[in-house]
Amino acid sequence: MPVRLAIVDDHILFRKGLRALLSGYVGIEVVCEAGNGQELLELLDQGSRPNVVLMDMQMPILDGLQTTRLLRTQFPAVRVVIISMHDDPSLVSTVLAEGAHSYLVKNTSPEEMRSAVLAAAASTGQ
Repeated sequence: MPVRLAIVDDHILFRKGLRALLSGYVGIEVVCEAGNGQELLELLDQGSRPNVVLMDMQMPILDGLQTTRLLRTQFPAVRVVIISMHDDPSLVSTVLAEGAHSYLVKNTSPEEMRSAVLAAAASTGQ
């Protein structure tokens, strides 16, 4: 069964690029996209069921950290992979402590991103 992935980033070109890249991998199906955490939560409330969310850290309305906290309580089976342009060890520690499965910087390789998504899905028991 493929990993059901949601991509959340406020930059539409980046989000579409991630979708094109990750959809090309066997075993990953992008089921939804959102421009911020609030949009993602609305999609989940409407029945969209990703098991992994690849999410930007800095977004308007609800950022990656706030959304991770909400996902942990409202949708505990969903795993979060944070992607950010900031490589700050204290930020990484905070995000992981709040429930994210992993943290990637935006200059990571496509293969590292694929591996992080698959590892997060594996932690759900899928």
